[in-house]
Amino acid sequence: MKKILFVDDDPNMHRMVELFLRSAGVELVFAGNGRSAIKHMENHTFDIIFSDIQMPEMDGIALLQYLKEKGDTTPFIIISAFGQENMAGKALELGARAIVNKPFDRETLLKKIESIP
Repeated sequence: MKKILFVDDDPNMHRMVELFLRSAGVELVFAGNGRSAIKHMENHTFDIIFSDIQMPEMDGIALLQYLKEKGDTTPFIIISAFGQENMAGKALELGARAIVNKPFDRETLLKKIESIP
């Protein structure tokens, strides 16, 4: 069972992802921003991190930079809204494995999860 950290400041996104993945045999942990994600990572290891770009306190790019500086190799998938192409490109340069564009569906998430060994 893969353990996934999903980082997004929108509680509606958390509910949607939980509905999408509840029956997919994954364990989900949610964080509302990068700082909260780091706290979760202090106590848990994850197989995949999905992170939105724009969030309060610490955005997805800053989280990815922090993890890279710490030598963390957890596969990181950025979630991008329309108009965030430059930031998504920066995330790829920093080592993000993939981009998921909003809006997304269950199949898109499952394919990204399955693509990570």
